[in-house]
Order: sequence, then C-alpha cells, then structure tokens
Amino acid sequence: MASIVHSTGKFRCKSNPKAHSLRYNHRMEKAPSFTVDIMLGKLAKWLRLMGFDTFYSNKATDDFLMELTFEEKRILLTRDRPLVQRVGTAAYFVQNIFLPEQLKEVTSIFKLHRFHPQGRCSVCNGVLVSIPKSDIEGRVPPYVFQTQEQFFQCQSCEKLYWKGTHIRHIEKMISGTLRPVADETLTSQEKDNG
Repeated sequence: MASIVHSTGKFRCKSNPKAHSLRYNHRMEKAPSFTVDIMLGKLAKWLRLMGFDTFYSNKATDDFLMELTFEEKRILLTRDRPLVQRVGTAAYFVQNIFLPEQLKEVTSIFKLHRFHPQGRCSVCNGVLVSIPKSDIEGRVPPYVFQTQEQFFQCQSCEKLYWKGTHIRHIEKMISGTLRPVADETLTSQEKDNG
C-alpha cells in the first residue's frame, strides 16, 4: 500500500488496476482529473493554472501514481513508456518534449477547451476561493493591497492569489493553447457536417 500527502490530507491507495479504464474522447461530460509523473512537473503546474485537478508530487513513486490513478479514476500523464504499459488504458504517453506543445497536445487529446473548471492552486492543487479584500490586509505587500480588488485563497495551503502583472503571460499561454484546439475542433465538426 502506498502513502503520500495528498491535497485531501494523508492518502492511502488500495486499488484494483482493472477497475478503471480510460476512454479519452469527446464524450467526456466532466472535466478530467490528472495524475502527472515527475517528468512532467511544468505541465502539471500549467494544467492547474488552467483549473484542472492535477495531482503531482516529485516524491511520488510510480506505484503510488498508478494506484492513485485507479483509485480516483484519474488519467496518468507521463513520458515513461514502461509506466504506460503497466497502467494500460488509464495512462497517456505525452509525445512532445516542450511545454507549449505538451499543453496543446493534452488539450487536444482530452478536449480541455470544452471545460471551464474552478481555479486551482499551482503549488498544491487545492481549490481557489474568493476572499474579501478586508481579510488579507497585512498578508500581501502594501502596493498589492492598494492596487488590487479581487483576491483568491487556496483552501488547502492558504496561498493567496491576485491578478498581478504576470497574469498577462499566463492568459496568453492558456489562450494560445486553447484557441488552436478549439479552432481545430470547429473545423473538424464543419467537415463532419458538410
């Protein structure tokens, strides 16, 4: 039995690998949840920034990732071919080696542009909730407090977020990932209907 700290506290996995079968197609009704191995840490961070539930720990063993994937019906993203073979249809081998292409690949394969999940903490994967400005006075730099009106806090680690100057880079990266995939989907649907 594997154990590691998970966003819900101490988590122990007991699972039957045959209990979960991945069907990644356009019929997914709810946003997929991911398990990401150590080779794809940057991808995990960006999936979280896009709002997707993404478990990542640089201390997690392959066995733990496999068990968590089955237990929580997640999709394992990896660049480890032997791990894909062990996990089977609940795993996806990410072919690209550079982050922008990885994001586009995963977004395209899992049709992530169709979902609008709630914000997630890029550090721990906790859900972000809006927090009144009055509650954070003294917890952020004075300039930030004076210039920002909207703040969010991670429910798990309590990290604070606001739309700083870096948000333009994040939004550009995300829209640059989602727009081409959405355009590709529309073109494909038009061909099917035409």
